[in-house]
Amino acid sequence: MSWTKVVEAFRHLDASVRAGEPMAEPWRQFCAVIEGTRAAPPYHLRGLIRTLDKCRNGRKPSEIRILDHGCGGGVTLLYLAASGYTDISGVDVGDSICERWNRLTSEALGHKDQRFFVYDGHRLPFEDRSFDFVFSQEVLEHVSSDVLSDYYGEEHRVLDANGMAMHSVPHRLAPFDSHTRTWFLHWLLPREQWIAALKMMGKDVATAEAALFLRWPWVHKSLAKRHFGHVEDRTMDRLRDLDDFDYYDGPVRLRQILSFLFRLPVAGGLFGAVLSRFMMMDTISENRRAAVQNDS
Repeated sequence: MSWTKVVEAFRHLDASVRAGEPMAEPWRQFCAVIEGTRAAPPYHLRGLIRTLDKCRNGRKPSEIRILDHGCGGGVTLLYLAASGYTDISGVDVGDSICERWNRLTSEALGHKDQRFFVYDGHRLPFEDRSFDFVFSQEVLEHVSSDVLSDYYGEEHRVLDANGMAMHSVPHRLAPFDSHTRTWFLHWLLPREQWIAALKMMGKDVATAEAALFLRWPWVHKSLAKRHFGHVEDRTMDRLRDLDDFDYYDGPVRLRQILSFLFRLPVAGGLFGAVLSRFMMMDTISENRRAAVQNDS
């Protein structure tokens, strides 16, 4: 079952919550759709689910405390909740979803406390070591430089010792920018000139101008290493997972060719080692700094 079916079910659930309907039946229907993806989860969530399974270390999914740092509309968190990872929390700088999803987590999941929060982008509204797993998907390119270090530092603060953090980060080294749907411009031009060029091309640049900060991938790796004490590049895992192009929003034909190359025996690993550096980066960090502090 493809991601498009999941999105359809999510929209139905969202409409039911907005209408003030009882949650039991819409949530059951949503969970049934998610159950249909269990054998083959959507490709962009497979790495997330594998990492969560590793983070469990023998515990039940419901025992893993999860934070989505920049949860947007909340669809990924609710997918995880419907998969059994029910101890979810989400934050974002926008407040459009908090009321309705807090109602859902109360009625459908039995949480008595608030689970979705608006925050100021600086300090997360949680106590130290509140989570076992923190993740963000395509969020860090929207975080301005003045709060970028705080973003990682706050994750370190709220993540338990040996907890895990996972980030999916569009970056400047990728030749295609999916936000503006342009090739190479962000490679060649400093940010201000890049924005000016986009305007000259007639692009709608309001979002890019206000909140798009493409950085080199090593900037993110350096910050993850500094705050967590550990970082692994897992981009190739995601690239090998891509076998459903129905909802892929990049250049599909090119991606199909690359997927074929990545799966070639021996040569696929060589192609991947080079080409994965020019695609959205996935990283996993274990909170080893917290573990060291706890031992001291």
